[in-house]
Amino acid sequence: MVVRLMSRWMTTAAAAGTMILALAGPAQAAGTVEALWNMESLPTMVDSAGGDNDGSTNDVTLSGGFYSFNGSTSIASVPHKANLNPGTANIKIEVRLKVATPPKSGASYDILRKGTSRTTAGYYKLELRGTSSGMNAACIFKNANKVVGTVTTPIPSKTWLTIACTKTSKTVSVAVNGSTKKTVSKTLGSLGNTSGVNIGGKGDGTDVFDGLMDKASITIG
Repeated sequence: MVVRLMSRWMTTAAAAGTMILALAGPAQAAGTVEALWNMESLPTMVDSAGGDNDGSTNDVTLSGGFYSFNGSTSIASVPHKANLNPGTANIKIEVRLKVATPPKSGASYDILRKGTSRTTAGYYKLELRGTSSGMNAACIFKNANKVVGTVTTPIPSKTWLTIACTKTSKTVSVAVNGSTKKTVSKTLGSLGNTSGVNIGGKGDGTDVFDGLMDKASITIG
């Protein structure tokens, strides 16, 4: 009798579990972390993800175990590798940072970018924009056909923030400290170029970040 009751209970529990899974729907793939820079050593910015995307640094110093960018000449650069091009796949770029001095109104800091607005095969970047009312984090994705997906959200300075820019097949979104702040519908198609990744500046001595950076990552898929 006990065995029958146990068997019936296990069958019911299994059915309930199946129902819960069915209601929840299929789990979304988390993607592959193609590059993870923990910013703990100099002069090489080591890629801890195993994707062989080590970078070099110029005028970047270590401060309290973090990279310090001076707002004028600091830059970290990573050579081009195809595994940092998302194509039509999802992509998330994420950076943990603390702004020392916000950009002036109308100016910006390039935090992480691969390619420029002139790159014919498309590009992506996370930047901080100065406005008359404060500072915004902006996520920009542009495909080869010059279709642009941009989303922005206000952020504070002088506090640690984790900012994530995500592009899926149909949306572009920005999240701060794990909370999605804004999402827009945008179908972008394929993104990819032969440019390297610049962190903390555009790469030509402009839009240089002023503050500390703890880590940056690129996840694709």
